Amino acid sequence: MYHDQDFHVFDDPTLPGRLGKIRQYLDPKFAATVADLAPVFARLSMPIYDHISQHRRRSKNPPPDTWVAFSTSKRGYKMLPHIEIGFWDDRFFIWLAVLQEAKDRQALLSSLKEELVLQLPADFECGGDHTDKACGVPLNRKNYRALMATQTQRHAEWQVGRNFLRGDSFFTLDAAAQVKVIQDHVSALLPVYDQLIRL
Repeated sequence: MYHDQDFHVFDDPTLPGRLGKIRQYLDPKFAATVADLAPVFARLSMPIYDHISQHRRRSKNPPPDTWVAFSTSKRGYKMLPHIEIGFWDDRFFIWLAVLQEAKDRQALLSSLKEELVLQLPADFECGGDHTDKACGVPLNRKNYRALMATQTQRHAEWQVGRNFLRGDSFFTLDAAAQVKVIQDHVSALLPVYDQLIRL
């Protein structure tokens, strides 16, 4: 599954080189995670579709991160609440996200029950910028309310989830144990995600 050496993909400074390594080393692992999560997403009220990032719009700079996203649409995910699992050069992440492109973002998030979000595990974080790998802060009432206060801004975003920094013991687990960690984290997010996709 996922190993510490996977981060070496980001050592390649060229666009074709990094894209080639992402497709060779990381995308097959994302595909395996898609299969591992199928029974988890099957608990939801509607089908979930996976989107492994293709980085098609890049013509010069290599991508600083890469991911697989899960949404309720076959066509895309950025305009919908979605779960993203992926890599930056120093961390592996699992986020439930509502991006600035999301339809009716403010109304959607204001309808979300705060207590439901704050029941997430103690090691979860919240953040407001999916392009900033270090945007996460501990998920507590104070930080979550500060995040929600930004949602009136046009370019605001909303994320809750978990980071595993490079060197974390997660990367030393065997495949079955890693699958369970990922399934457990996504399962923890499901009640929040289910409410978002029902609204």
